[in-house]
Amino acid sequence: MKSILIRGGHVLTMDADLGDLADADVFVRDGRIVDVGSNLPARGADVVEATGKIVAPGFVDGHRHAWQSLLHGLATDWSFPKYMRWVRGGYGGCFDAEDAYLANYLGGLEAVSAGTTTVVDHSHLQTSVEIGEALVRGTWDSGVGGYFAYAFQNSPDWLGDGYEDADALNDMLTRAPDTWHDESFRKVRRTLETLDVTGSGRLELGAALPEITPYLPVDTVRPLLERIRALNPAMITSHWNAAVQDGQYLSTMGALVDEGHFDGTTVLAHCNQLNRDDLATMARAGIGLATAPGTESGMGLGPLMGRRLVERGGHAVLGVDTTCYGQSDLLGQARMLLEAERRDAAAAAGSVPQELVWSARGALELATITGARAVGLGDVVGSLTPGKRADVVVVSPDDIRSRPGADPVATLISYSGPGDIDTVVIDGELRKRGGALLGVDTAALARRCARSATVIRERAAALPPVVIDGAWRGMF
Repeated sequence: MKSILIRGGHVLTMDADLGDLADADVFVRDGRIVDVGSNLPARGADVVEATGKIVAPGFVDGHRHAWQSLLHGLATDWSFPKYMRWVRGGYGGCFDAEDAYLANYLGGLEAVSAGTTTVVDHSHLQTSVEIGEALVRGTWDSGVGGYFAYAFQNSPDWLGDGYEDADALNDMLTRAPDTWHDESFRKVRRTLETLDVTGSGRLELGAALPEITPYLPVDTVRPLLERIRALNPAMITSHWNAAVQDGQYLSTMGALVDEGHFDGTTVLAHCNQLNRDDLATMARAGIGLATAPGTESGMGLGPLMGRRLVERGGHAVLGVDTTCYGQSDLLGQARMLLEAERRDAAAAAGSVPQELVWSARGALELATITGARAVGLGDVVGSLTPGKRADVVVVSPDDIRSRPGADPVATLISYSGPGDIDTVVIDGELRKRGGALLGVDTAALARRCARSATVIRERAAALPPVVIDGAWRGMF
């Protein structure tokens, strides 16, 4: 039996019954949390010393495009329309299978290194069956858990025949997903089953809907959802919004929920334009909302809806979204959300508030237990509750930037980042220790990724701008 004892840390269990425990231990055996308490016997376990450190559940990222890890910095100064035109319509078609594997492997590792143990990888780089299998292999090999959400989304393949005009590219991007995706999804499932030789379920297979889905009539969406449900994905996710134009609010949310199409684990990302009624519908239906404060604020997508859903009894989760825009840092996303909520509340009140809305703990909950519930894994991860999967992070506050800190929650949200993640355990396996990823030759990986990134950018530079910019006309 493989055992780990994390000893002597300030343990934030994120379990309402267990609470916070100063100078406590977490005992892990065979992939599960067995006990949390003080002075636990080692019983032959591998001991991780956590004195002076903060121990918390692994963080949950409800919306990420892992394949964009090879495009770091590309979209930092890009608007949302330019991102859609060039990342989705251009760069995404410049990956071969080896690039795709490296992208998701690196994307998973950057999550793990930053303390994120569970991701919803909304993987819309599906240009071929071979690419799909390479992507899921990369995510699995990184060691991260959660969902690989295969996107039923047509994506351009600029390494194949390409597209001579904007109309052809527009048709490919906006039509219903081609039928080959169904068999590709089945092959990805078989690949994942082969990789998960112990049947751990660390990574499950989900499905992501096309980006245009929320803007389509219900009669068009219905057969698409029935088609995807028939493939039995572990969850469904999608970018989601309402169409708001000239004072009119058009939404299919209520109708789709009433017909039962969002039964089962469903996570909808962004939702910045949804009104109160739709948020109430999401809460009532148990639909999770993934909010990505970095891209949503930076690209001007609208108000952040995570806390608004939680206030209505629903569950929300943070998401890094696009790492071609910013780094993998879920604590940073929590901090941005907290600050945005306080700014918006003050603006609405029209004066300096006497008391601040929301708390740092509330923001941390979206990265842990509330986030886990939002993605349908509240009984599996999100808190250090005995019996749950052993996903644990140990944070070592920096002596200059973070100490002294009386409140460990404040230390995490306001004073910590990826560089402070000391140890990461996923499904009972040590993936990072002493600040270093285990079993990863980071220097060699960096060289491989740099070569792929250079080739991808060279391919993208040769693409026809008039075709790519014209394909999204009238949309972005």
